[in-house]
Amino acid sequence: MLLNQSDTFSNELLSPDGLCVLIQREYHPSINASCRKVEDFLLSSHFGRDLSIPSSELIHLVFMKLADEIRHFFLKESGIIFPAIQKSVKQHKEKDHKEKPHAIHLQNPVLETIHQRQQVIVNLLQKLRHLLGDYNIQPDWHKDWKDCVNEMFLLETKIYQWIHIEGSLLYPKLSAKHHN
Repeated sequence: MLLNQSDTFSNELLSPDGLCVLIQREYHPSINASCRKVEDFLLSSHFGRDLSIPSSELIHLVFMKLADEIRHFFLKESGIIFPAIQKSVKQHKEKDHKEKPHAIHLQNPVLETIHQRQQVIVNLLQKLRHLLGDYNIQPDWHKDWKDCVNEMFLLETKIYQWIHIEGSLLYPKLSAKHHN
């Protein structure tokens, strides 16, 4: 009995609808909070103390572009993509009176656009990683800068987890190629 309840919970959580909810509840807020922490530091008077002026300006520019891309992508997900997925799931359930896995899908151009925007985010993360010397913290850096670099590393980790969940669990279930 417990195993069946666990299976039902897992199926609901891993359904397209459940994954949309998970991403919006766990990943969007966490990634946005990390972005805000880093932005607050980059906009503070402490930023740039441990770096040359050209490096600090470039790090600031790349990070702000990254944060902007993330914010816009999350707005599209929470305002357009996820509601469309959830509406399709609901309509399909009402129509068939039972849930069929993989019964809904997004058009391939939509999935391509999603992948392209995520690739822009990945490219910005890689550029930031390069500018920060693979997040290698120097002992003589100010504590606030060390904390900021650690937060950037955590942010990168969260972003890769989010992209992995969408790319390996959510969007493959909604691909038209997956249904053929």
